[in-house]
Amino acid sequence: MKEYASKQIRNIAFAGHSGSGKTTLTESILYNLKLIDRMGRVEDGNTVSDYDPEEQKRLMSINASLIPVEYRGHKINILDLPGYRDFVGEIRNAIRVCDAVVIVVDASGNIEVGAELAWEYAEEFGVPRVLLVNKMNRERANFDEIVNQAKEEFGGRPAIVSFPVGAGTEFQGIVSVLSKKMTVGNSGKAETRNEVPASAKDQLESLRAELIELAAEGDDELTMKFLDGGNLTDEEVVRGLKADILAGRILPVLAAAPISGAGVPELLDFIVDCLPAPSERPPVMAKSPDGSQEIEVECDENAPTVAFVFKTVSDPYAGRLTFFKVLRGKVENDTSLLNVGRGVEEKVSHLMTVRGKKSDPVNRALAGDIAVLAKLSNTFTGDTLCDPKVPVKVEPTPMPPHTIQMAIVAKSKDDEEKIGLAMHRLIEQDPTLHLYRDSAIRQTILCGMGDTHLDVAVSRLKSQNKVEVELEIPKVPYRETITKVAQGQGKHKKQSGGRGQFGECWLRLEPLPEGSGFQFEWQIVGGVIPSKFAPSVEKGIIQAMERGVLAGCPVVDVKAICYDGKDHPVDSSDMAFQIAASKGFKAVAKQANPILLEPIYKVKVIVPEQYMGDVMGDLNAKRGRILGMTPHGKKQIIEALVPLAEMFEYSKQLRSMTQGRGTYEMVFDHYERVPAEIQAKVVASMKPEAEEEEE
Repeated sequence: MKEYASKQIRNIAFAGHSGSGKTTLTESILYNLKLIDRMGRVEDGNTVSDYDPEEQKRLMSINASLIPVEYRGHKINILDLPGYRDFVGEIRNAIRVCDAVVIVVDASGNIEVGAELAWEYAEEFGVPRVLLVNKMNRERANFDEIVNQAKEEFGGRPAIVSFPVGAGTEFQGIVSVLSKKMTVGNSGKAETRNEVPASAKDQLESLRAELIELAAEGDDELTMKFLDGGNLTDEEVVRGLKADILAGRILPVLAAAPISGAGVPELLDFIVDCLPAPSERPPVMAKSPDGSQEIEVECDENAPTVAFVFKTVSDPYAGRLTFFKVLRGKVENDTSLLNVGRGVEEKVSHLMTVRGKKSDPVNRALAGDIAVLAKLSNTFTGDTLCDPKVPVKVEPTPMPPHTIQMAIVAKSKDDEEKIGLAMHRLIEQDPTLHLYRDSAIRQTILCGMGDTHLDVAVSRLKSQNKVEVELEIPKVPYRETITKVAQGQGKHKKQSGGRGQFGECWLRLEPLPEGSGFQFEWQIVGGVIPSKFAPSVEKGIIQAMERGVLAGCPVVDVKAICYDGKDHPVDSSDMAFQIAASKGFKAVAKQANPILLEPIYKVKVIVPEQYMGDVMGDLNAKRGRILGMTPHGKKQIIEALVPLAEMFEYSKQLRSMTQGRGTYEMVFDHYERVPAEIQAKVVASMKPEAEEEEE
């Protein structure tokens, strides 16, 4: 593939709900441009985009696939995105580096959550949006209905750029409002016809008049010409539309039936003519390495190099592949770039472009282009590579909080030893995964964006790293505390020939306010216990608090006072008083009316208004307390305090209640007393395990 300057580059994301036809559309483009001999099918697992074994197994896109094509002297970098929210990291990173997003919607359905999310992310990153009404040859396809839904859901003024003639079994082809020609499909190949059917001519003229009027509003000079009664040329119409799209004043709408090939030429022409080149977009904001200064990064191939890494892949043959967009300057082989965040220089020596899983070596990539580097040792997703003499840093793409966490359990001892390294490799590719060891519940926890996300991670552990694991609902990190003052004795005496062990201490335990932690007070008078043993008594109590008397959970918010005791001039020792204090704490805690505390999380749920009743009812059923509701555009934010024990499967439940339109995030808030009836069940379930570990 030859080298392209910024003006000849278009970086376009195909986004939308899973099953809307993004991958088939990409496949149709490749077939019509004669880059493949025949169209693959998602159902057969043989498309160029879905080359990952997990995608082929699940018949859905999981990764953002880079598919560059050449058309009319331009390079179009297509990024075919997943439609499932679980893979939000791939979606957000890709949309951020694109210069326009084509939101693909199935004409026979509705605007689904995947399209809504794509719109939301594109709006967040200030990326122009286009609506493509897809699968027009499908039964029950309805172009006008989707356009009306888009107007209702997204707002803005729809600008019909191409439209279908017929639908379903009566589908004939796609008419371009710009060229006034129609394409029909012939076994996947698009054929252009100069004549538009008589039944569509009135609609074409009406839509063209509307499009010209919209184009005229995009430019002051064109507005004056239009108002003076002048006719706009085709070039002027394109210029006006491009200005409207960049300003976000209109929502361009196109139609397609990619399996037949109809609509593909119209889409490619529109991308080249009306969508912005990287150099026509606003500068990217970056910072100085110390973060003290904001810097504008203009798309200029003659300026010092800045490149942003948006994706990392571990390839079994090529090693680590680093996908990046050149924001400024150029990336060339046999040069070095500074990884600003990690403070290391990387040698550029394996520069390439890829189309699916096939790679093509290139010597350099200019500003605005997307390319791939192999075998970088210290560079990962979200990093910035730049000219060592002019360091700047682009902030990583912000990600939403994790929505699911599960305990990960190895199937064998060998697998257990490999989990850490294997997960590290996965997290390098997918930073939305997170692994940590929870010492309180003694489990390793895997966090992600949904159950499918974690399921794919487990499957990849097995296929890529030969590590077999299972996922379990994590234990709840309960705590224990006391509710009244109690006191008593702790005594340790052991004599087995020679020097024995002796320690005796009297303890008083007092409850403390929530969050106070542990306090220790030494009230010994008269030297009945030498003060040198005070740290030993405190240490023994702290050790005993690690496993409470109710269910073996850590004890919190307790004040322990040592007020009396005895020692032996020969047999007393540090260890003897530790054991005595530990025994004393356990004995006294049982008298102090111990209770169980559970973690309470602050949950923020964002849902369309029509689902509010169901969601609030469900939160109440989970022992939640609704704190309030706040409007959020066309949605509502519900805030509530909910026990963690009720939230482990909420991701799946919320998806079911809201047809995938609800999202949530939660953060720890405080600990709270477990209701008595629930405490009894929890203690009964945890006590055998606690006793077993005690032994």
